[in-house]
Formats: sequence, C-alpha cells, structure tokens
Amino acid sequence: MFRHALTVTGVMACTVTTLLACTASVPADTTASSGSTTAASATSGVQLQTWLYPGSTGDSTCTAKSEYADNRVKNGALNPEYWSVQSNGSVKLETTADGSCNTYSAANVADLKAHSAYQYPTLSGMTTADVHALVSTSSTRTAAVTKVTSLVSDAGLSGVDVDLEDYWSWSTADFTNYKTFLKQLATALHAKGKRLQVDAPAMTEDASFYDYAAVAATGADDVVIMAYDEEFDTASGARCLPISPYDWLKKVTQYAQSKIPDPSRLIIGVPSYGYSAPDPCDLNSVTGNIQFSDMKKSPGFSSNPATIESRRDASSGEIRWVSGGVLYDYVDSVAMDRKLAVLKGLGVTKVSVWSLGGGNPWFSN
Repeated sequence: MFRHALTVTGVMACTVTTLLACTASVPADTTASSGSTTAASATSGVQLQTWLYPGSTGDSTCTAKSEYADNRVKNGALNPEYWSVQSNGSVKLETTADGSCNTYSAANVADLKAHSAYQYPTLSGMTTADVHALVSTSSTRTAAVTKVTSLVSDAGLSGVDVDLEDYWSWSTADFTNYKTFLKQLATALHAKGKRLQVDAPAMTEDASFYDYAAVAATGADDVVIMAYDEEFDTASGARCLPISPYDWLKKVTQYAQSKIPDPSRLIIGVPSYGYSAPDPCDLNSVTGNIQFSDMKKSPGFSSNPATIESRRDASSGEIRWVSGGVLYDYVDSVAMDRKLAVLKGLGVTKVSVWSLGGGNPWFSN
C-alpha cells in the first residue's frame, strides 16, 4: 500500500490507512442528478487554495496560469513549487529562466499576487533519502531555512508550504530531525511575519512514523492533510478503490480534527485529477496524476452526460469505467462539490486542491 513506486513527477499523494470499505452514500442536499448544485455556492464559507507544479514549456500543467486567472482563489492561496530538495540536502530554486512553468520569477510572483490573497510556494522533497539529507544535519537545515525565508521575505509572499514525503519509510530519527527543521523554519518565518504550512499524509489512526499533533506543535500555522490516493490501499486481487471515497475522506478528516481541533489550523486537500490501473488492481502499475486533458484521450472516455452519470461511483462521486482490462477514474466538478459538502458538514473551513493545470475540474461555483 502507501505510496506507489511509479509516482508521476509532481504528485503530492500519500495515504496512510488500513483498508476501509467504501460504502458511503452520496451526501444529501449537495447536487442534483444533472450535476447542478442546490446550494447558492458550493464553496461558500470555505477558504480555497490550490497547488501548481512545474512543467516544461508546452506541458499541460503550464495551463495553470490561465486557469487561476479567473480569480477562483482570489480570496485564497496559490502554492507553486519553487524549491526542490537535492540528494545532498541542498535546496534548489526552480526558476522560469530554466524553461519551466509555475516556478519562480519576479513576473510569476506578481501574477500570483494579482490573483490570490495568499501565496505559499512549496518546498518539495519526494524521497526518504532526500528528506534525510535535508533534515539530518544542522548545516543543511540552516541553509534551507535561510534560503527559503529570505526569498519569501524579499518577494513579499505569505509564507512557505513544506511538502516532504515518503513518510512511511522515515526512521524515528528522520521524523525527529524533520520536526527540528519545521520548528527552525517556523521560527524564522514568524520573525519575518510569515507563515508555515506543512503537507501531511492522510491517516485514519495513529502511526509510528508521523504525528499530526507533534507537527502542529513545531509552530506550523497550518497542517494540510492530503486526503487523496486511497486507491493505493486496495486489497490484492480487488478492483482499485476510488481516489477519495466519501467514507474514507470523512474518517481521515475526523482523525485529523481529533489531533488538531482548531479548524483555522487544519486544511484538507482534495483531488482534481485521474488515474488508470489494471483491473484487477496492480499497485505497481498505477498511472497517477492524470490531468483531464490527457484523461479525455483515454479509451472509452465519454463526454455524454448520460454516460457520465451511469459511470458515477456512488461511494466517491468519481467517474469510473473499464476498457481493455484497464480501469479509469477521474474527479469531475460534481464529485468535487460532493467531497466539499462532506468536509463542510464536518466543519472544515480550509480546503486545498491538487492540482491546477491540464484543464482539471474545479468546483461548480
């Protein structure tokens, strides 16, 4: 289970749960069968933010800029990936001068500010080896803290989003050093009037390698629970689970709330992407983080409303079908609205979306 070996670059996807039965019904009073919302606004009362990850010129992720230009998070936050952790523990600044989109430049900073109230560029480390290299020594921790704090302060950004993953492979020492790094970074950011967000794995029970309350105690202002990719909890021989079933999403959120009871410090991440996998499920052959522009090219894809509704999964709202022995699953606006309704019903006030780019769906209004 846990994170798959064939993770697509840029995926922020970690689940830490025991297998749960996905039997939840569609939340009541959220959407009609046609997909229209019954409420005045699906997103009312919730502060939204969304991640953007780098791509080469022409990649589908590079459409993110034109997508947030509609001011969908004008009162929320934009989180572009600005730094990546290197194998020696150093932190590399990713820039548009290198030919990538959604990365740092003065123009990018200005554009983010024009279309959001807050900006939390991401520091990304996707392997245990890289995380270990960053957090295990005082010199690498201090160098990273100085580098990211200086840029955020000089550019007038709101703070930093820390996304260090591969959690389940961390040693006790790695988690201890990770907390030391977060505390040092929080202290430095707060001294500059900036904030710290920390991305955390989805969990439904205590685990030896990660502790929400301990992370919050480092001084992190927000803990962001990445409540997606439950498909990697699928039992051997079964059909792959949905990305974020309602019942599982509810359990993840309630567990997080038990550890971080202050709703102003808890952000729940929801998916806006798709995946494909062999049917029955082979967790080593899952293709994740498929953007909608690519999902539309999948065998058997249909834009016919009746076909879409016939494929809508009752446990998640996601669109699922099998073609040629391959299962396809993606999240559309209706599914996003319904997942948001689950979270609002639990008192969640902050929600983050992975991710913009490729025409990925958004909430209906």
